[in-house]
Amino acid sequence: MSSDARPFAALASDSPLAAYVERVWLGVPAAPNVGDGMQVRVPLTVLATQREAILDAMTLRYGGDAERHARALLSQWSKYYFALAVPAALVSALVLQRPLDMAPARCVLLLTDGMPEALYLPHDALGEMTDDPARRYASLIDEHLHSLVDQLASMTKIAPRVLWSNVGNLLDSLFEQCAAMPGAQRDAAWMFESRALFGADEPNPLRTPVRHVTPASKRLPVPFRARRVCCVRYEIPGEDQLCASCPLLLTMSDEKLALQECLR
Repeated sequence: MSSDARPFAALASDSPLAAYVERVWLGVPAAPNVGDGMQVRVPLTVLATQREAILDAMTLRYGGDAERHARALLSQWSKYYFALAVPAALVSALVLQRPLDMAPARCVLLLTDGMPEALYLPHDALGEMTDDPARRYASLIDEHLHSLVDQLASMTKIAPRVLWSNVGNLLDSLFEQCAAMPGAQRDAAWMFESRALFGADEPNPLRTPVRHVTPASKRLPVPFRARRVCCVRYEIPGEDQLCASCPLLLTMSDEKLALQECLR
């Protein structure tokens, strides 16, 4: 089967985010390549059917037990997926000032040995230009992320807020890289400061994903960039080194922080 997909990266050649969208396409995917590992094309509406393959992939990378540590392993897998999908929405909304149709029913994910390899969006995914951030980010947040978070949370006992925190941490970092772009600060403020998005009754799941605080210990930088919610990677045996923005660092003694420094 041939592909009529166009590289999404061509739309962002002058953007600081161009390198992040090289594996995103607009259009129909080609058939998986023979000899490139176990490749499968998965409609995003049925991602949960790939639970076993996803957990196998993560135990291969991190160790642990696929069932006992499924919560932490799926949290880590979500980071790989969000790093593939989220920058495309940001390029469309911030760089092109256009909404991007990311409805899961119209998206296909290519998995290689259980890991996200490429994302195929509808060929007509780009909408008309608009200055309204609610319209530009609606499909990403209200359709795509809600669906993916719900599916991943259904695979194990993990609080959705952990997965939303993974998204928020990534978005905060991407917005920081685009800080000089027109509209970046306004879009970030709308996303992270709104109490509710799109008029929904539920609280904004992306509200204040990262804090900049003054830590009690002098072993931590000032200000310290802390995620609001931990990604629970530490639950995987052998994963003793916490990420540089882990909120658990704020609760540690100087002795334990010294040990973390030795692990880096």
